Amino acid sequence: MANWILLGVLWVQVYLYYAAFPNDHLFLKLIVFLELLLETIQTTSVTQFAFHFFTIGFTNPTIMNVIGTEWYSIPLITGLVATLTQGFYCYRAAILTKSKYAVTFIGMLSLCQLGAAIALMLEAKHAVVVTKLYATNRSFITIGIWGISGLACDTMIAAIMTYYLRKRDTGFKHTHGIITRLIRLSIETGCVTASIAGLLLALVYLPGHLPYYQMAAVIMAKTYSNSMMAVLNSRAKVISNSLTNLAPPCWNESETLTVSLNSRINQGIFFHVREDGADSNSSTYIDNA
Repeated sequence: MANWILLGVLWVQVYLYYAAFPNDHLFLKLIVFLELLLETIQTTSVTQFAFHFFTIGFTNPTIMNVIGTEWYSIPLITGLVATLTQGFYCYRAAILTKSKYAVTFIGMLSLCQLGAAIALMLEAKHAVVVTKLYATNRSFITIGIWGISGLACDTMIAAIMTYYLRKRDTGFKHTHGIITRLIRLSIETGCVTASIAGLLLALVYLPGHLPYYQMAAVIMAKTYSNSMMAVLNSRAKVISNSLTNLAPPCWNESETLTVSLNSRINQGIFFHVREDGADSNSSTYIDNA
């Protein structure tokens, strides 16, 4: 259920992104489309396995031990989505910091978690059943490398972005507001992804190896993709179209609106786009018709 909810949130964010930023670089649009495609494939695979579990295998408790499609839908797709998202953050850090060491370190951690995810995928494919996968310590070592490298990468991105953004703060009111908003966004998105990675590690290493970790593993990829889309869409500012001059909406009940209902219905949605945190004069219009 959580996987489907987060997929729905992702679809809405992707729609808003393509509507508000039609002039973004083609490569960035392709990354967004690729993440949406991977997330849709993962949700479809998880749903198919869940349907098989609750219908065909309802009377067969041993099916809970079968890995099924999870050998690629969980480790591989999660690793790919995490790498794409961390690569996007790495590019932003490179522009902001101009530091080769910071970018190299982030890139190495991201590739490390991708390599561990691919290794776990191969182990799960050959194991076929969960008990065989966890019969040796090699799988736990692989999961540990995957989780720790992803956790370290997310934490490092948030720390580097926060540090260098604070150095860019000039103290002026307008600039300080933009810097504060970017810092808050960097910390929030980094904490969300890092928390899920840490939760996965904690649940995997519980005594008895209970399957509670599956919940965190299923939604991990969605947290990465949704956090990246939240960063991209944070550049847009939705303006009310309650008045013809696009003025802010009137919240004072004593005021009388001078615009007829028909003219308000015929208006569309305007997105005022901010490039690099600054307001620009360009806007994107979506017709309601």
